[in-house]
Amino acid sequence: MSLELLLIRHGEVPGIDPPRFRGRQDLALTDLGKVQAHAMGEWVRDHFNVSAIYASPLSRCIDTANTIGNPLALKVQASMDLTDTDYGRWTGLTDLEAAARDPEPFRAWMHDPGINPPPDGETLRQVEVRVVGALHTIQRHHASGSVVLVTHDAIIRVLILHVLQAPLTHYASLRQDPTAVNRIEVRADGGYRIALLNSTAHLARAA
Repeated sequence: MSLELLLIRHGEVPGIDPPRFRGRQDLALTDLGKVQAHAMGEWVRDHFNVSAIYASPLSRCIDTANTIGNPLALKVQASMDLTDTDYGRWTGLTDLEAAARDPEPFRAWMHDPGINPPPDGETLRQVEVRVVGALHTIQRHHASGSVVLVTHDAIIRVLILHVLQAPLTHYASLRQDPTAVNRIEVRADGGYRIALLNSTAHLARAA
């Protein structure tokens, strides 16, 4: 069996609707987020033979990951490289608030977040370097099976663009819902194939 990577976004937290730059704030799952995580955990266990679980160290990802790992007696391995984007002084702000505070940096970030950071934050190119490094490390440790990475909306979108060899300017074109599951197959030649994208079929269980 070849290696497949399951990229999973954490469950709902405050600041998703209406959206804010959550970044590295350590936000707890809402009650709905816990329900979403439970439904996702059951669905993943029903459909995949999970052999390892990695997660961002922020509690919303650790708690989501534990819903998969605890029933399987798998310990979640925290990776700082999978943590959310550092949005600097925009952390906690809405788009409108960030645009009002820093109009020129905000316009530049919207135009190309790959090279234009939020003030005191990181570019998506910097994010890409660390998360792709984490991806390669995980691939070196796992030759086959299903490996789960529970992380953040921004991190998953950057990884998917990397897999597609698409520029970071397409960042806003991708959507990742809470507890969305993405399945990436690692081909024998070292390339990737996306087999599932932003799947939330499991949320029918939580309805």
